[in-house]
Amino acid sequence: MLTAKISEIFFSIQGEGIYLGTGHLFIRFFGCNIKCAYCDTDKNKFKQYSAQELTGAVDKLVKKHKVKYISLTGGEPLLQTEFVALFLKKLKLDKLKIYLETNGLLCSDFARIKKYIDIVAMDFKIPSATGLAAFWAEHQRFLKAAKNKKVFVKAVVGLKTKSAEIKKAAKIIAAVDKDIALVLQPVAQQLSDKLIKKTMLWQAMAQQDLTDVRVIPQVHKLIGVH
Repeated sequence: MLTAKISEIFFSIQGEGIYLGTGHLFIRFFGCNIKCAYCDTDKNKFKQYSAQELTGAVDKLVKKHKVKYISLTGGEPLLQTEFVALFLKKLKLDKLKIYLETNGLLCSDFARIKKYIDIVAMDFKIPSATGLAAFWAEHQRFLKAAKNKKVFVKAVVGLKTKSAEIKKAAKIIAAVDKDIALVLQPVAQQLSDKLIKKTMLWQAMAQQDLTDVRVIPQVHKLIGVH
């Protein structure tokens, strides 16, 4: 029987990005294919679910909270694409919007479940913030694959972020569609007046290429909710 590793299932407000403040049922998939320096996800806790078990758990919470959005998050949900496809086939999708949070690297896996996805929240992994190599080509390929969905890009930025990196990200997005929103998200652990001022300067710079650039911190952490 096909199963997936799920770290947690819970209902809360969306604390990041352009859907900020909306109620979401979060399904947090365990495991990731990269290791970002700022990652705060619990890497030890998970439970195995079959698609039927997960559908049952989700159906109960959908009814209890009158859910409109189901957020597939992680970790990286696309590492378990075969299971995600099976789960979304079983799930009753009327009036539910499926929201995928992804690091924007696994383009072929996304193609396998694309028809089930309504919203794509795609991370651009800025090298100076993540501590990793650049993934510009992978991000551009993924964004092109997702452009006919409701998609926005999130970039976590920190005190070591370089203006050239933000410019590069904005150019890549604009080459696909200048109307795709870019959210600059200050690293929670470095949140300060200095970082906010820097981020606002990067916002102004990115707006030279894009029509919608927003500065949004992780609000769920600021107000103390899950």
